[in-house]
Amino acid sequence: MKALVLAAARSIKLSPFSETRPKSMITISGKPILETILEQIGEAGINEVWIVVNHQKEIIQDHFKYGKSLGRKIDYIYQTEEKGIGHAVSLCEEIVGDDESFLLIYGDGLMAGNPFKNLLSRFSRSTSKCMATISHPLSDGAYGNIYLSHDMKISKLVEKPASKRLSNYIFGGSFVLERGCFDFLKSNDLDMVAYYNHLIESKDMEASLWEDSWIDISRPWHILAANQMMMSPWTTSIIPDSVTIEPNVNIKGIVHFGDNVHISSGTTIVGPCYIGDNVYIGNSVLIRKNSSIGPNCKIGYGTEIKNAVLFGNSAVGRLSFIGDSVLGERVQLGSNTVTVNFNTLEEGIFYQSKDEDPIDTKLSKLGAFIGDESRIGTGHRIAPGTPITPKTTIPDLVSISQATLP
Repeated sequence: MKALVLAAARSIKLSPFSETRPKSMITISGKPILETILEQIGEAGINEVWIVVNHQKEIIQDHFKYGKSLGRKIDYIYQTEEKGIGHAVSLCEEIVGDDESFLLIYGDGLMAGNPFKNLLSRFSRSTSKCMATISHPLSDGAYGNIYLSHDMKISKLVEKPASKRLSNYIFGGSFVLERGCFDFLKSNDLDMVAYYNHLIESKDMEASLWEDSWIDISRPWHILAANQMMMSPWTTSIIPDSVTIEPNVNIKGIVHFGDNVHISSGTTIVGPCYIGDNVYIGNSVLIRKNSSIGPNCKIGYGTEIKNAVLFGNSAVGRLSFIGDSVLGERVQLGSNTVTVNFNTLEEGIFYQSKDEDPIDTKLSKLGAFIGDESRIGTGHRIAPGTPITPKTTIPDLVSISQATLP
């Protein structure tokens, strides 16, 4: 059986990070989302994977190439226009060939554990032609509702429910489908939802229930929740011999360090926490739990990092506070930069990206989202929920300059 992973779509809702990378290449706990998915596919016993790409496709292809580093065969299908899931699946007909079934995975969701192993195991014992992973909703939201019969057959799909929540299940983003889907799609305007409903009406789709943690990463603050989800199962610390830990460093909890990390005296690190290759941590830094610091970052003296994700190759100046925030790659923050992560008036924290109305995040703590290659000067206070577009430059915040001197 082959696996088809859909990773072509560009998500405007994930701005500013989706402007400079595919959604599936956002880094969670030191790995791109897609890398975690590909590892899970291999663990499930499938070694031939085809990835449908479009937006920023070179980033995916340059990172994974043809799969040698992961021990599996990877190739690519280019979707020239974003015409939806049905169109993307239709491009894979020749790839599936004479195989009776294939594994279809939406490349923008993330699950703890291995849902694909669970899905394929259940399919091997089933008499149904097709199988879908279903999950409990994270919360009341705009997900299609799934209804089950007593024998775990999917009996009904409500794609856009009028009420926020009608059933206890939704599609979990992975399916075992038969190759007959290609003929159906060609005859039905490439409508994937129509195909799912056709299977349900024919009583040919069974459910594989996934009850572990999962998240659909559709907003920037979901990166923080996904990072916490992927770290929570860690039970063993990883500290390579190449790591330098100076005296008077305090490490509590589970930590995963890359190679050549340098941690200076007086620093406290509270796990779970990820610190990537070649990271330099200055003196008296506090790194609090659920933080992820990507490779080649530098963290200055006296800085506090709290529940934050730094993708990598960034520098944070001394005496700064980075809380409940996400930094893209190659970001430079000057000394005494503060991402304010709460509203002292106890009002809601709203987020507003380009071309969208403000969104109530319903979070009491939320910092900033800073796009790739941005440079923020010294002394700035960034309001809760603020997005900063890639390559933004903000000069130092100073009160005295040569021009103001008498």
